[in-house]
Formats: sequence, structure tokens, C-alpha cells
Amino acid sequence: MGIARLPAHLNHIAWNRKIINVFWVIVFVSVCVEVINSFFTERPLKEFYLEFVLLPTLLLSLAAFIAEWGYRKQGKYTDYIIIGSANLISGILVGVHSEMYVMYACFFFPMLISTIYFDKKKIWLSFGISLMIYLGLAAFHPIVRELNDVMAQLSMVCILLTSTTICIGIMSRGYEIGQHLIKTQAEHQELMVKSTIMEKQVKTDALTGLYNHMAFYEYMDVLLLQADTYHYPLHLAVIDIDNFKKVNDTYGHGIGDIVLKRIASAIKENVSTDDFVARYGGEEFVVILNDVDEDKAFRILENIRAVVQGLEHSEILEESVTISAGLQTYRTGMHKQAFFEGADNSLYVAKRQGKNRVIIQECSEALQI
Repeated sequence: MGIARLPAHLNHIAWNRKIINVFWVIVFVSVCVEVINSFFTERPLKEFYLEFVLLPTLLLSLAAFIAEWGYRKQGKYTDYIIIGSANLISGILVGVHSEMYVMYACFFFPMLISTIYFDKKKIWLSFGISLMIYLGLAAFHPIVRELNDVMAQLSMVCILLTSTTICIGIMSRGYEIGQHLIKTQAEHQELMVKSTIMEKQVKTDALTGLYNHMAFYEYMDVLLLQADTYHYPLHLAVIDIDNFKKVNDTYGHGIGDIVLKRIASAIKENVSTDDFVARYGGEEFVVILNDVDEDKAFRILENIRAVVQGLEHSEILEESVTISAGLQTYRTGMHKQAFFEGADNSLYVAKRQGKNRVIIQECSEALQI
């Protein structure tokens, strides 16, 4: 299986900038090391500074400037220009410090950089350029040629091949880890979706699709806290279907469920998305109206009552099925039990006054009924 390239969202440009910053660090460290060496060298200082400070610094800076130019162009060959600059830097360092075998490790530097791009072709390109630079030095650089016979050159080729294979292996392992992370994230998201679905099922009434009794109290606690904090109006309506027991007893619970679902849909469709509707139990519903004044809350409930009264129920002989509703406005500091009982007792008043009506009554007054 081929090695995939890094996705664009992993910020390729930022990584190129970091690599070029490393180039400039190499230039700076090279200058510092050679200046320190000038205090210990036996060579004439003028010759030493020219050969080991000035010339290498100019060449290394040129390679870094080439990388900067490629970075600013942001063309499709930017990565290749940076890889080429890394090879130039490694070749310069080895050429200047050819007597130090440890400096030959610089040839691995471009391959390590190309691994960052997660592109197998770029690693092989880096290997090819490093090999050509090494063989060029071995052929034309007097000190490198003297120190590297045929066996040394073959050994170096084998080391570069091995390093390339290791880099590709590292990249493959990184790709596997990335795929594992993607799979783990997908499984986590799936688990979150399932958890959300289960939570919704727990808080949803199976028959009507509305929220249930438990969800109502959880939601009311949150809204009461917000109402106390931000002082926006809040109203609670308790709605009951009039004479619904008669429908169940006459036509059966199957027909009763159809009527119940139809009325639940009518209630849900006639409030805003900011409002909350739940089936409290049996034929009773609760509606929490947010951020409207009391007159508008009453008009919303009156509209719901009229819509429900106008529903057609072909399954039953009655001309219409009506609802009664009690409406209570929240007052700052009111206990949630008093808030609910105010609406519930207002509903009781509506029932006593003949049903098919909406009653607004203060909690204190409603409790006196």
C-alpha cells in the first residue's frame, strides 16, 4: 500500500517556515563554533577566517536564502526547493569539515526533513541528491577523496540506503498511527452520537415525540436560573385535553393515541423554536414560553386552543376535541413548585369555568381556589 501525503490541514506552510528557521540556526551555530575554534587553531587567522568562517557562512547563507525565496514564492516546487537547500547545507558542512568523519552524518539531515512531508518520492529525491553530492565530493574534493576509498564509498551508499529505508519506515508508522487516530476519533464520534440518541430517547415521550416529564423539570431548572440572572420574562402553561377519558372509553386507547398525537403536533407547531413543549403525563402537556410579555403569552395559548378546537378527527363522532390551559408568569425568586402550581391551579380554574379556555392567574390567587 502506498504512503499517503499529509493532509493540507496539517499546515504545510508552517512546517516549511520551521525548517527554514532551522537552516538559519545552523548558519548561526556554524559561525559561533568556528569563531571559538579560531582561538585554538594553529593556522594563520586570516586563512582560517577566510576558509572556515567567511566562505562557509556565505555558502550556507546562500542555501538558506534559496529556501527563503522558494518559501515566499509558495509554488508547487517549494518543498523540493527546501529539500534541495537542505542537501546543499549538508554538502557544504561536509566539504568544509571533511576531515571530521562525524560531519558525514549531515547527509542524513535532508532525508529527515523530507520525512516531515509524508511523501515517499521526496525521501527518495533527498537520498538521490545526498548520494550525488557525496560521490561528487569523493571524486573532486581532495581530502574527501583521500579519506574515502571505494569500500568507504560503498559503505556510505549502504548507510544512506538504510537511512532512507528507516525514514520511509518511520513515515509508514506515522501514517498507521494517523489512521488509528482517525479511526479512534470516528469511533468516539459514533459513540457520542449514540449517547446523544440514547439521551434523547430517555428524555422523549415515545408516543408524541415531545419531551417528557423528566426533561421538563431539567429544562425548567435551567430556565428559572437564567430568568433570575438575566431578568427576561418566562411563562408556564399547563394544558389538559377536555373529556379525553370519554374518547378513550368510547373509541379505545388506539384512537385516543391518534387524537393525542394530533393535538401534541398542533401545540408544538404553534410555539416558537425558543419555547419548550413536553407531555407531562396522560393527556396533560406543559409549555414554557420564553422572552414574551404576558399578553403575548396569553395570545399564543389562545391561538393554540383555537387551533386544537378546529382540528378534524375523522376517527371519532365528536365535532371537536378541546383543551383547557392555565398560564402562570414567573416572578423573580419564585420557587419552581409555586411556579408550576400557579399554572396547574389556573388550569383547575379553567376546568371549573366550563373548559375550552385559557386562564391567567397569579400563583397566590390560584392557590386559593
